[in-house]
Amino acid sequence: MKPTVEAYTVAIPWYEREDFAKLWELADDRNAMPSDYDIWHRDAMSVVNTWLARGRALQIVTIRPARFLDWLSRRNLPNTAETRLQFAEEQATRDHDAA
Repeated sequence: MKPTVEAYTVAIPWYEREDFAKLWELADDRNAMPSDYDIWHRDAMSVVNTWLARGRALQIVTIRPARFLDWLSRRNLPNTAETRLQFAEEQATRDHDAA
């Protein structure tokens, strides 16, 4: 069986500079993530480059505070790295299915 694009694609949660401070402030696990956007961005780019070096396709999913917080509220979930990744994966799948 030939692998599909989905098998090679990784969803990456992404934050824009203008949203980062609010997202960081509202994160339940903010003690585990940098409070400075530039540090977060440097680390995120390292992750991106690692996945690309492994031959993986990436789908970057920008997390906007209002939409993400609404998603969390509807599911009664905490704002953690795990749920941010879950949100990104769900959005990536939804976007792919709509195409």
